[in-house]
Amino acid sequence: MKEAIELLSLPFFASLILIGIHCQFGLQVLKRNVVFVDLALAQSAALGATVGFMQGHLPLTIGAYAWSLGFAWGAALILSLIRHAPKGIPPEALVGVLYVATTAASLLLIEKAPQGAEHLKQILTGSVLTVSPDELVHVVPLYCTIGFLLWLAARRGWFAQAGMAGWLADLGFYAAFGIVVTSSVAMAGVLLVFSFLIIPALVGLLWANTVGRQLTIGWGVGGLAAAAGLVASYLLDTSTGATMVSSFALFLGAALGGRMLADNGWEMRRVGKLLGNLVAIVMLVSAGWFIAKPRADQPLLDALEASWPALRQAYFSPQEMEIHADAENYVKRYAAEVVRLTALEASSLWETSSVDDEKIRKISSFQQSYNEMIKGERFVMQETRSRARERLRWPLAWVLLCACLALLSFPSKRPGWLAARLPQLMKPTDRV
Repeated sequence: MKEAIELLSLPFFASLILIGIHCQFGLQVLKRNVVFVDLALAQSAALGATVGFMQGHLPLTIGAYAWSLGFAWGAALILSLIRHAPKGIPPEALVGVLYVATTAASLLLIEKAPQGAEHLKQILTGSVLTVSPDELVHVVPLYCTIGFLLWLAARRGWFAQAGMAGWLADLGFYAAFGIVVTSSVAMAGVLLVFSFLIIPALVGLLWANTVGRQLTIGWGVGGLAAAAGLVASYLLDTSTGATMVSSFALFLGAALGGRMLADNGWEMRRVGKLLGNLVAIVMLVSAGWFIAKPRADQPLLDALEASWPALRQAYFSPQEMEIHADAENYVKRYAAEVVRLTALEASSLWETSSVDDEKIRKISSFQQSYNEMIKGERFVMQETRSRARERLRWPLAWVLLCACLALLSFPSKRPGWLAARLPQLMKPTDRV
């Protein structure tokens, strides 16, 4: 526990800082109906970082930051002209074109760069776990200043002005946004920065109608989602950036479902019953398929076993459990060797001045051998599972049928307590 706290405390603090400034920008972005402006600016900054990388500037250096900021400000200048686009042209379409163009340019450059795939992964997912205190010391005063100026501009209505004054206000907004995005992408990556920008702001808009309350809710939900994502990444040993993005998406889904249930309790309950019936039909079809072909692939049972491996204990014999566990351990061991050999092959190709062809051939041969052994062990696992399922065909099918009947016969004459109470508990003024 102590080790986890020491590892995650600084990334969590960094996430709170990023959520604080990006949620504020996110409300403005949603108001302007240019949702993907963050992705366009972030990808422009990533393109600048790629150009700097091609010029020999390592990530997180002043040279790389200067290239990123220059490209981000160039994109900011383009975005500030959106309000002057011809009538009938949606602003979001122009933002999307800018994002696609910068992404394509980045991919073309990365193809020519050594270890380009690793550079692309770093740009997309970032590495919030490796944020240093020195980085935060530099960005905290910067973000606080930009946040105050953004609040002041919105309060005094500078963004609502027309003509040259309005264009200058937009240019200042996108330029400041470019500074924030450039710094944030270097710490957290494009995908996570987009989550920080949009998802907390969306949750705030769902549950409040004033800017102050929207920010409060967005910051609170964003902090909880960041904490959940960091903890899940630590416990599951998964990519931190991708896990945090998934956590934010789950929190948004919960907030959206709660809002829909609060506004339309009876309608949501009908939708829930329809989904229950669909699940029952899937279980009925799975039971029939299991009875007819117990040794064939069973998508429902396979998915349940993948998410809950202990389920195998319900129908595996002790000997089958031992065989399956032994084969699974060998698969993990061989897969680890394949990963190690892949890393060794990459280092041999990019980190040495001369390539040893004989060494590369030996590595490839070992990789192929390990992959064949993995296939063999997976066949053992599959055959063990198929025999157990065939032996217990009728009991397992009976369980599926009972679960199906239980769903179909679930009482539906009265609304659930939550569906009935939420519309009364939520005041109409809470909704935007």
